[in-house]
Amino acid sequence: MSGISSKVGPNGQLVIPEEIVNSLDWRPGADVSLSIEDNRLVARKSIPKSVPLFYTLAMRSLEEMRRRKQERRDEALNS
Repeated sequence: MSGISSKVGPNGQLVIPEEIVNSLDWRPGADVSLSIEDNRLVARKSIPKSVPLFYTLAMRSLEEMRRRKQERRDEALNS
């Protein structure tokens, strides 16, 4: 999904378009965590407090797998 835009309001609030909210299956009142990664705003539905350690480990592993995959692609292109 791309091409959807929104504007920051006078109080610094950003409205997430309904199409995006629906596609993420977010409901009113959902807890969302915000972070900045590689100069991008990342919004994630907050996870229960019982799983943050496992979630963090899984995300690190996923990021590492993606990084290695990209390195292999880069090596293949450069050879």
